[in-house]
Amino acid sequence: MVAVSTLREKTDVCEVIERNISIFVEAVELSSNLEIVGTSFLENADGSQGEEVFVMRDYTKAEGIDGAYVEVSIGEVVEKVTDFDRAQELLRVISNDRSSIVLNGITRIVGYYSRVNNWNKSKVGELRDRSNGSYGLTSEKPCFQEERLKMIDSL
Repeated sequence: MVAVSTLREKTDVCEVIERNISIFVEAVELSSNLEIVGTSFLENADGSQGEEVFVMRDYTKAEGIDGAYVEVSIGEVVEKVTDFDRAQELLRVISNDRSSIVLNGITRIVGYYSRVNNWNKSKVGELRDRSNGSYGLTSEKPCFQEERLKMIDSL
């Protein structure tokens, strides 16, 4: 009986987490200036993989030096969002008080957003090949190729 009650408690926790994340995602979808573009893992000070975060695009901010993306901890969403009103309150905090990040690159292989400085040499090589036009179905050179190659070579 102990195993059944433990399983029931864990199931209840999973349902609460799923419900809170669903409420948050619904609130973001109804927002006119925020969009969830994926998830990413923060990097700890020792270089190990940290907690998972939502990467969100904030359309009220310009993409530039400061960036137009913000990171929101999934743990924070689970803890703070209990109903739609709390989700709206968290969205206001995200829009006003979060510092922006610059999203340097997107990995296509693994399917989630990450910063280029977290990439291994294989992934950097793939990016270099793609920028040279030798890693795709087309032989056309991409726009701003010189700038891209300079950025890649700096890694």
